[in-house]
Amino acid sequence: MISAPSAALGLVYRWTDHTINPTGEARTVLRRVLKDLGLPGDVISDGVLAVSELVANAHEHARGPYEVYLSRAAGRYICEIHDGDPVVPADLYLAAAPSREAATPENGSGLLTESGRGLRIVNELAQGQWGFHVTDCGTKAAWVVLATASGSVATRGSQT
Repeated sequence: MISAPSAALGLVYRWTDHTINPTGEARTVLRRVLKDLGLPGDVISDGVLAVSELVANAHEHARGPYEVYLSRAAGRYICEIHDGDPVVPADLYLAAAPSREAATPENGSGLLTESGRGLRIVNELAQGQWGFHVTDCGTKAAWVVLATASGSVATRGSQT
């Protein structure tokens, strides 16, 4: 496990396919880093939840190695989760958006279906400020905006 020094930006966590609890470890490390940056508790909680969902998705659906980066750009804190898979599945964004079919009582599953639930959580917490891109190294990265650099919640009420 890599842990960033206090208030550092850059690589904050790395894991492999053999790591026992990468989601829990990533939450612990990110919570400490965001706290050291002086972000408010609600921003930390929402950010840690969103990132842990993306870490869990990477670990379950992609191959390693995996890395979590934190950066500051355009007045916002952005977290990226890199994995070793260059392919961004076409249906990822659809999984994040609630569909009318998913909400109908007839199908019995509602919005609590197993597939895509984590991305719905990320989408809600980030108010749509998240996504995927292929890195310069040819691998995939999921990204999510956590907060403005001033520490306010970028995802609730402010337009960035």
